[in-house]
Amino acid sequence: MADLKKILNNTKLIFILAILLVVACDDELAEINENSPLLAIDSLVADKTEVIIWEEVFITAYTQGENLRFAWSTNHGSMAGVDSSTVKYWGCPSCDGINTVLCQVSNEHGTVQDTIVITVHPN
Repeated sequence: MADLKKILNNTKLIFILAILLVVACDDELAEINENSPLLAIDSLVADKTEVIIWEEVFITAYTQGENLRFAWSTNHGSMAGVDSSTVKYWGCPSCDGINTVLCQVSNEHGTVQDTIVITVHPN
């Protein structure tokens, strides 16, 4: 009978510890969700980073956040779709060399930016 009481007490203790562990994990997950970024650029990805003159490149911004506004710019070359998450870029003859494409993303929490390099080669 004494062994049965020990087993029951140990079972109760294990059950209480399991409940505490589950509650602690739930609190940790809630904290992670509360601290997740309200605005972030995870990466800029181009389908090509080396092209010849006039060849088109699509660059996509992978982001986090809501109500995002996009603004793309470049030091050389042309772009279409500068207010969306994906932009089409191409370089003209005077763009030969290394060109930097900048993506700015903003919402009510601020503005973040990142760059990607596209190298344009002559024909």
